[in-house]
Amino acid sequence: MEITATEFRELITMRANIREKVGLLELCWSCQKISECRQWLINDMVPVWLCGRCVDEVSFRMTDETGMPLSVTASGE
Repeated sequence: MEITATEFRELITMRANIREKVGLLELCWSCQKISECRQWLINDMVPVWLCGRCVDEVSFRMTDETGMPLSVTASGE
C-alpha cells in the first residue's frame, strides 16, 4: 500500500500529537487516576499534579480540614 505525501505528513502530525498527549499523562494526587494533569502549587510551596476535575475540590477540602485558606495556583513550569 502506497501513501501520498499529504497522508505521510498527516501521519507525522498525528504521531506528534499522540506523543504530546501521552507526555501530559500523570497520576492525579487527589483522585489517583491516570489523567491529563497539570502541576499545581499549594500555598506557593508544595507541588502536586492534579487533573482538571480535582483542582477546586482539593482547595475546598484542604481549607476545610486545616481551617486556614489555602491557595492552589498553576505552577510556572
